[in-house]
Parts: sequence; structure tokens; C-alpha cells
Amino acid sequence: MPTDTATLVTVVSVIIAGLALLWGIYTHISTRKIAKLTYKISQLSDFGVPESFLADMPHAPLAITVTSRGSKGTENISLRLKTKSPIENFEASPAELLITQANNELSIQSAKLNPSQKIKLFLRCAGHAYEDQITELDLSHSEGVGINEQDMITFSFNIAGIELEYDRVNLMTHITRIGPFSFR
Repeated sequence: MPTDTATLVTVVSVIIAGLALLWGIYTHISTRKIAKLTYKISQLSDFGVPESFLADMPHAPLAITVTSRGSKGTENISLRLKTKSPIENFEASPAELLITQANNELSIQSAKLNPSQKIKLFLRCAGHAYEDQITELDLSHSEGVGINEQDMITFSFNIAGIELEYDRVNLMTHITRIGPFSFR
């Protein structure tokens, strides 16, 4: 009889210790903050419009959207791009961005973007609208590089406060956040 009580106490103690360990892991992961930055480029050449429709158009318009998608703000954002043709005009928002431009190169510096905040950049190049105008684009921030939204092969979903990311190429699911519920 004494051995049964000792076994029961040992099992209960192990269960309580295991639950405490799981709670510690949960609280550690749920408070972790991640900075993630994505960009999307839109130009007329992406839509496959025939060259004959755009022959009379003397400019090539572009739109670039940079979005902060993490659970914390991204800091020290740097965007540098080169275009095939000279940049004739540009407009960017928000207004507090530091922008430098020279012929067919443009760079943008931003101190911080809060989660879900965006940088919108509109360009007009001297080239043909049916050609891809961007030859080089580098986007970085204090915790890594920006990700092209067209190259993303994962999608995120949230189940009971656990955010999962599914990779379609490798057929793998990764836990990206455990914490309060968030619906997108």
C-alpha cells in the first residue's frame, strides 16, 4: 500500500511539473515579437497588355507598396531601387520619408513602421510601359530583408490563438506565434 501512494504522488508531481513547463514555454513564445516587411511591385507590364495598346503612352507608371506585417514595428527601413529608364517623377507617402533620387536610382530611408503601416511609392519612368522598369530592388530593415509578396509561398492562419504558417512548396506547417487571438 505505501508504494501505491508514493507512485501516485510521483505521477501527480510529474504531471504538475510538465504543465508548469508547458506554461513557461507558452508564456515565453506568446510574448515574442517579430518584425516582418513585405513589398509589392505593380506595373503595366505585369498585366500582359499588348504593346500596341501602350505604344502611345510616353511614360511607364509604377507603384511599390511596402507593408510592415510583423507583430512589432520594423525599424531602420532602407529601400533602394534602380530602373531601366530615368525616373521622371515620384511621389511617396508618408511625408516624413528621407528620399534621394539620381537619374534612374531612388533610395528611401524610414526610421520606423508600426505593424500594418505602409509606405506607398509611385514612380513615372521615361521608358516604355510594356517593359519591366525595375532592374534592381533592395529592401532591408534592422532584423532582416524585405520579402516580395509575389515570391511568398506560405500563408498564415490562426487556430485558438496559435498562429500557423503553411509552406505550399515543402508541405510543412510552422508555428509562428502563440498568444492572444488575432484575426486578419
